[in-house]
Amino acid sequence: VVMLSISSLNGENVENVAMTDILPAGFEIENPRISEVPGTDWIRNASRPTYSDIRDDRITFFLNTGSKERKYYYVVRAVSKGTFQMGPVGADAMYDGEYHSYSGGGTITVK
Repeated sequence: VVMLSISSLNGENVENVAMTDILPAGFEIENPRISEVPGTDWIRNASRPTYSDIRDDRITFFLNTGSKERKYYYVVRAVSKGTFQMGPVGADAMYDGEYHSYSGGGTITVK
């Protein structure tokens, strides 16, 4: 289970934000449209994006944000063993270049 969180540091509401997480090689997104994933009943207060775009290598949540932290969840499946590079999660206000954030990244090992 992947959890992404977002909030505005200056307390302003920011509309039309695209938050994109590009998956490392060796991972696939589970299709959330099929059914509820068993064992995720511990997730509380999950936010719902305005729209989600799911591709082979990434997920993008389209949302509005404010000073309150909002959490978004999705499920991935490891399909290959190895050590993989993870890029940062990016969040950009689509119509105002002043608002953007890139955070995270690193490596992940699947045994």
